[in-house]
Amino acid sequence: MTLPWGSYFDHALAWEKKMDDPNVMIVTYEELKKDLSEGIRQISKFFGYSLTEAQVQQISEGSTFSAMKEGSAQSHGGMANVIFRKGEVGDWKNHFTPEQSKEMDEVFNKRLAGTRLGAKLNYQLYCQ
Repeated sequence: MTLPWGSYFDHALAWEKKMDDPNVMIVTYEELKKDLSEGIRQISKFFGYSLTEAQVQQISEGSTFSAMKEGSAQSHGGMANVIFRKGEVGDWKNHFTPEQSKEMDEVFNKRLAGTRLGAKLNYQLYCQ
């Protein structure tokens, strides 16, 4: 898959090389959707901050998809509706043709399957 800024897979494989870097934390949207508060705790710990549960709750409330979409016109201007669609895991299926989906599966299996990043992305669960 080639995007306006290059290959998604080249981009992903560049981050695969950084997975052992102690200054890099890879977080997926799916992880944050599953448990936003825990994601906030992990990110906070990564940056060396200790948050109270009240702070975690406050950040969580302001970081939900709906909260960010609500303020997106101010933060992202005319691109807000493009960037903030539904916020649902798997919504991409509504935008890919069956052929594009098949192509994505094939390229993922060729380029990212078997890598640590590929496992973290949990492609089989979220993308097939």
